[in-house]
Amino acid sequence: MVEIDFKKQRIGEILLNKKLITEIQLMEALEIQKETGEKIGDVLIRKGYISDSTLVELISFQRGYDTIDLSKIQDNIDPSVANLVSKDFAFKRKIFPFKLIDSTLHVAMTDPRDISAVDEVRLLTGYNIKPYITTRKDIEDTIKLYTSDDYSLKEVQEIMNDQDLVISEKYQEDIVEKNPLVRLANQVIMKAISLRASDIHIEPQEKTCMIRFRVDGVLQRIKDVPKTVQRLLISRYKIMGGMDITENRLPQDGRGSINFQNRMIDLRFASIPSVYGENITIRVLDRDDNIFDLEKIGMDKDTIPVYREMILLPNGSVIITGPTGSGKTTTLYASLNHIANIEKKIFTIEDPVEYRFPQIMQVQVNPKINMDFSRGLRAMMRSDPDIIMVGEIRDLETARIAMEASITGHLVLTTLHTNDAPSSLTRLLEMGIESYMISASVKCIVAQRLVRKLCENCKKEMEEVPKPSIREDIRGILEGRKIYRKVGCSRCNNTGYYGRVGIYSVMVVSRKIRQMLLMRKSTDEIEEVARKEGMRTLLESAAQKVAEGITTIEEMYRVTL
Repeated sequence: MVEIDFKKQRIGEILLNKKLITEIQLMEALEIQKETGEKIGDVLIRKGYISDSTLVELISFQRGYDTIDLSKIQDNIDPSVANLVSKDFAFKRKIFPFKLIDSTLHVAMTDPRDISAVDEVRLLTGYNIKPYITTRKDIEDTIKLYTSDDYSLKEVQEIMNDQDLVISEKYQEDIVEKNPLVRLANQVIMKAISLRASDIHIEPQEKTCMIRFRVDGVLQRIKDVPKTVQRLLISRYKIMGGMDITENRLPQDGRGSINFQNRMIDLRFASIPSVYGENITIRVLDRDDNIFDLEKIGMDKDTIPVYREMILLPNGSVIITGPTGSGKTTTLYASLNHIANIEKKIFTIEDPVEYRFPQIMQVQVNPKINMDFSRGLRAMMRSDPDIIMVGEIRDLETARIAMEASITGHLVLTTLHTNDAPSSLTRLLEMGIESYMISASVKCIVAQRLVRKLCENCKKEMEEVPKPSIREDIRGILEGRKIYRKVGCSRCNNTGYYGRVGIYSVMVVSRKIRQMLLMRKSTDEIEEVARKEGMRTLLESAAQKVAEGITTIEEMYRVTL
């Protein structure tokens, strides 16, 4: 049998001989390569025929390059070495310098065969280059963590004498882009997006201005900027949000957007005066449709069919409940995304409209012209709707109109601020809604929270779980399952967590619960019946996430107790 010398073959031939791709797939990739000029490996990856890691292994074997997994050495990466090249250059060339020994710079690359990229890095840094090969994702994730596009605050302070240029809305676009203050303001937002922050807080202090990001629901201190830059930075953000820069005594709000890696990110600005100056909060809203997929928001596989059945009803009301920041709006949008089609007329009234959808008529509350929830709802009822989403039930009038709409042939989705699903019925009664109206209207109540997900890069299995830490009512869910603990690494910013997922308690308002409501039974009695009928509590839902290795025992208790 003749042994094949793979080192003398092309990548496509090796893949074919190893039966990792078919001949048809190779021919298709070669045709695409002729049109686009891409490397054959990149085409095959883009088409989904091979993985990044497969290509890395082949090139390493064929050309003798060392491989490197940057995610495993992140604790040893020197940021000063990583920043020997600019962030833009690193992204463009898909390279990352990670180690400097004597006069040799060790560089991770997606393609060490790219001699021009190696030469550019040598010219830029003045060092000899030792290339390593790794995957595109590994390089891009590490670039986001370690390379900086910070602009010198000294540059900003140097333009302090020309304040009119800084805060003017009318200066030319090319001047804007060259302005160090504008670059600093944009850099803060870009950094927040890279770190998956949901909010940016610009907080004036006595001697500095502190910048904090809310990542996975927890605030992290990022940097301080000099007090002398504070007013100009805040003015720049007010311009971005379309706010009045001359008014600093009253709260304001605005919205804008920014382009980040070829996708638009919506920004919502809110200012409020404080003793040390105006506080600016920027909500970062990603337009990525994947976050509004009902299958991906975190509902258990046993719960999601029940909820899907409820939101497909022709009439009635579905209430999402939980505190501020618990993901209620995301659940509502995911629900609308699931049921929206060309045959249905959908209206929403929100304060404010955070995300915009085609084929859905979205209305924003505007107190300045007396456009509140109740007034908007009354107008919608005259506009032949099939489905209505009410951002929040805040008062008796809004609640009454929403209940009446759901009784008269409309499906109403809305939110309410309560701790759990059963107490929402009591809350509606306390607001002044008659029990018979609630009984006829409400079909389903969903309580929800968000728990932080364990970082897959560093989580560790617990050798022994202390029994006192497991409550008796969830012991059955966790018994015999692998329980993980947080550790912390560069990928998760040493928090041990990366991302969040919803936990849900879905209560279907059955005939028995409706009868109990009419009899004014207590919340505890209603909860007992709901649990017998299959409702899972928030604690039980969180325990399921622990059993699946998604979150920790500490996070479960932090969110649910």
